[in-house]
Amino acid sequence: MLQFLHWFFHEARIWVTDAAQTHPLWSFPIAFVIAFSESFVGVSFIIPGTILLVTLGGVIGATDIGIFPGWAGAVLGSVLGDWISWWIGLHYHHQIVHVWPFRKFEAQIEKALHFFHRWGTAAIFIGRFMGPFRATVPLVAGMSELEFWPFQIANAASALLWAYVLLAFPAVAMRFLIA
Repeated sequence: MLQFLHWFFHEARIWVTDAAQTHPLWSFPIAFVIAFSESFVGVSFIIPGTILLVTLGGVIGATDIGIFPGWAGAVLGSVLGDWISWWIGLHYHHQIVHVWPFRKFEAQIEKALHFFHRWGTAAIFIGRFMGPFRATVPLVAGMSELEFWPFQIANAASALLWAYVLLAFPAVAMRFLIA
């Protein structure tokens, strides 16, 4: 299993690098899909989204793509992924821990519930930057029946900063290395 994961991560990084370099206009949809998969509960445990976004940031820095399309795609993808995760939690909060694939992650959901109850709406913002909680905090916010607008404000604000951090730092580092 570990060999498969290593192979998958390696191939995914190569694909992101090749696709973004060959087709610079694809940086928006590539970033959108990666950020969505990283933020959507269930899928986020499979796709190495953070690694792939950092890789895309490096490609952006090594080319003349510009950061805005990738940043916009990552922001929109992560907002949508969290929004759908929140909606699932809101509408299926009683059944979630009994349904595959969520029953496999009952411990993470319990930790996220504790984290959310401790920090409230700030947990949405903080959770975006904490790998294990990234996709489960919006689900738990929905399970806790957090209202739409407080959730979306924290969701959008954290996505703006998160996407910038993951793309800008490797882009700047790459520019520095190749200068």
